[in-house]
Amino acid sequence: MKRLVFSTLAAALLSTVLGPGCAPAADQEAASPMSNPTPSDAAWAAVLDRFHRAGGLDYAGLQAAPEDLDAYLSSLVDARTTEATREARIAFWSNAYNAVTAKFVLDRYPGIESVKTVDGFFDSLRYPVAGEELTLDEIETRARDEGDPRVHFAVVCASTSCPDLRFEPYRAEDLEHQLEDQTRAFLADSTKGLRFDGEDLWLSSIFKWYAGDFTGGSTVVAFFARGKVLDWVLEHLPADAATRIRATEPTVKYLDYDWSLNDR
Repeated sequence: MKRLVFSTLAAALLSTVLGPGCAPAADQEAASPMSNPTPSDAAWAAVLDRFHRAGGLDYAGLQAAPEDLDAYLSSLVDARTTEATREARIAFWSNAYNAVTAKFVLDRYPGIESVKTVDGFFDSLRYPVAGEELTLDEIETRARDEGDPRVHFAVVCASTSCPDLRFEPYRAEDLEHQLEDQTRAFLADSTKGLRFDGEDLWLSSIFKWYAGDFTGGSTVVAFFARGKVLDWVLEHLPADAATRIRATEPTVKYLDYDWSLNDR
């Protein structure tokens, strides 16, 4: 105790003599953002545990018992990600996107049949996340800026043709497995991820809208040079399927996107 009091007094004396800009390292550390800045995902896990259904949500059930969702959303408001690892940031922004999307849907449920019928659903509606008022597009951009295109299969826009909503939160320690699992599951779904008919290869429109994310370049250039997008896709398919597709040199086309609500 005496050593602690002496240390505190010494720090105060140095601060007085040297000025606030020269405070000891211990004080600077105490004033910096917490070392584990992203909030607990326990409340979001509880939401998914109770209301996740077949890759979507039971919105009616969630609307009747929104306490866990509200608790998780509240924890996002003052979250800080500056000191988090890359994996923790991807997990944070992916979970935040999915939770805020659910919130925006619930605010309009049961009168909403599609997010596309809500003006500004992605680019005008805002929610406080990590100290900013952000749209869903801006939250998604935070996740995309981390440079892993598989995040497109983690964020779910509450629509039928979106990737399935995962049954658990994204977590830094499990992220590699989770993203790869999401990617492979999406590509295995012939109704919305990938369909090959022997001549044409039909891909989700996600690969058209965000082509540059999958090629590391311009989306416009990547859209017209579809082979590079295809190369990325083939790397994430089972070896036998990839070999069969390569052998045919298929024409790449895009599936229609079903924007109906992923209500279960």
